[in-house]
Amino acid sequence: MKGRKMLRVLWVFLAFMLACTMLSRASSALTVAVVKTASPGKMVISHKVTATGKIEGNQELAISAESGQKISQILVREGELVNPGDVLLQMELGALKEQISSFRQELEKIELEKSALESSKRLQEQKRELAIQRAQEDYDRAMAKGDQAVFQAAGEWDQAVEELNAYYQNAEIQEEQESVYKEKIQAAQKAYEEAEISRDEALQTAVRALEDARVQEPPDNSVRIKEAEAKSIRRQMKKLQKFQEAGAKVTAPVKGSVTKIQATVGEITADAPLLFLADLSAGCRFTAQVEKEQEEYLGKGAPVTLSNEQKKKTVEDLQIDSVKVNPEDASLLDVCVYLPEDALEIGDSAKMTVEQKSGSYNTCIPIQALHVANGTYFVYVLQEEEAILGKQLTARTVNVTVQEQNETYAALDDGCLSGDQKVIQDASKTIDEGSPVRLDET
Repeated sequence: MKGRKMLRVLWVFLAFMLACTMLSRASSALTVAVVKTASPGKMVISHKVTATGKIEGNQELAISAESGQKISQILVREGELVNPGDVLLQMELGALKEQISSFRQELEKIELEKSALESSKRLQEQKRELAIQRAQEDYDRAMAKGDQAVFQAAGEWDQAVEELNAYYQNAEIQEEQESVYKEKIQAAQKAYEEAEISRDEALQTAVRALEDARVQEPPDNSVRIKEAEAKSIRRQMKKLQKFQEAGAKVTAPVKGSVTKIQATVGEITADAPLLFLADLSAGCRFTAQVEKEQEEYLGKGAPVTLSNEQKKKTVEDLQIDSVKVNPEDASLLDVCVYLPEDALEIGDSAKMTVEQKSGSYNTCIPIQALHVANGTYFVYVLQEEEAILGKQLTARTVNVTVQEQNETYAALDDGCLSGDQKVIQDASKTIDEGSPVRLDET
């Protein structure tokens, strides 16, 4: 009887211990971090850069019309494909006819003004020629008159000298008579000199008048200006008349895609382009912007793949043509890729993928397994230790050196980890050095 009682107590104790063990394990399962692991392996680290951009034409044409036209219809939309001769814009014919009529009236006015200017110019030239002729006649008269006065004064001077000489030869010298003859000579000499001065002054005045008459007036280009204005109006009229004959329609010069419309119905055209057309015959290019930090993977000639999800189309074996710093934001790069014919259409959006592969590394782990603190990289590896309830898995810290990494994997120096070590790449909660963990059985 006593033995049975002791046996019953033993079974109750064992059941209690079993329940405690199960509770302890359940509690441990709830508090211990659940982890997923990966083994270091050999692989090639590649760097992938993606960006979304747009297909553009290599050559864009600005389409405009003669200024002063009123837009009555816009017959295309942005992104629309057009062929040579397709009508893009329709102008109002009535306004065009009025403009031609206005130019014609302006031309008639200029012709009348030009004729009046020519008549005035001829009259001015006639007046100038008459003034020169009269000034020349005055000069000739002044010279003849002056020469005659000088000649006459010279004769009187010579006569006075001869009278004095005759007096010396035929009469006795008397001082009173000699002085009379000498005074007469002096008077004749003075008269001669005054005649010369008077002649020279008259000639100088006549010469100056002749020079003034011969002075050319400043060039009068008013007639030539009017001729240039008339020529310009005739040229514009010719263009407008040709435009009128074409029905006042603006047509596509080449096969292309409408990239931008900056005209509105009812607008009066000026010198600015009305729309822009990408010339399909000149090919197209893909352009996108990426962060400048990716520059080392985006050199010219780097392989590119473009994909368009909407059209389910992928274009491979392309190359980067140029990489330039964005002129508006220095933190961005403008990437350009030229496309072969019929690869994608202008206006389409596309996703660019550039993948650059590095060398092969022996020790590579998932990037989620890599941690850094105070500039030092480390990983957590599994380690099995003895515990009260048996063997227990814990996390152990191992410092590593990173050779290269991308978005998914990191390549470590050889010898940092052994091939049989399990690296913790994911944990259900935060872990530290020595933290107990258990493997995710799923």
